[in-house]
Amino acid sequence: MKFHQRIFGAIALAGSTSLAWAAPPDPVLLMPAGPGLQSGAFTQAVDGLFVDTFSFKPAAVDGLVSVTLSSLAGPVSFFSASLNGQDFSYFPELGQTDFMFQAQVSSGTPLSLTVFGAVLDGDGNPLGAGSYSGAITVAVPEVQSYALMLAGLVGLALAARRRRGA
Repeated sequence: MKFHQRIFGAIALAGSTSLAWAAPPDPVLLMPAGPGLQSGAFTQAVDGLFVDTFSFKPAAVDGLVSVTLSSLAGPVSFFSASLNGQDFSYFPELGQTDFMFQAQVSSGTPLSLTVFGAVLDGDGNPLGAGSYSGAITVAVPEVQSYALMLAGLVGLALAARRRRGA
């Protein structure tokens, strides 16, 4: 099922409750966090049902992206998230409170994260204000990785050529 269909289905289940469409947050700054890694973090205040879309600086990256979302204040429940059009549903294991997922992205598309959830009371009704935090890490291949891969391919080509010549 498409991400937007899940959003509208959840809104329909919520009845007359309004959906919080907040102004887009400032871009999340991705900073070097070690060899081949970039990371960033954000905190977002929410109220009732919410849909938040985050952009990033640099706007486009190429690599494996790991995302973790955690409730900070109020009983924030996550339903799903979309990272560059790849949808992830939140089905927590017993005792798990963080929503974690990974996706491979390419620099051909600007990095974008959309989070859908709600601040719910004990009966599952949308309730008041809360907040959540997010952490994103991108494993970016370094120039040395490409050089090593190229050296390996040259080695394989030479070995294949030697076998054919023998």
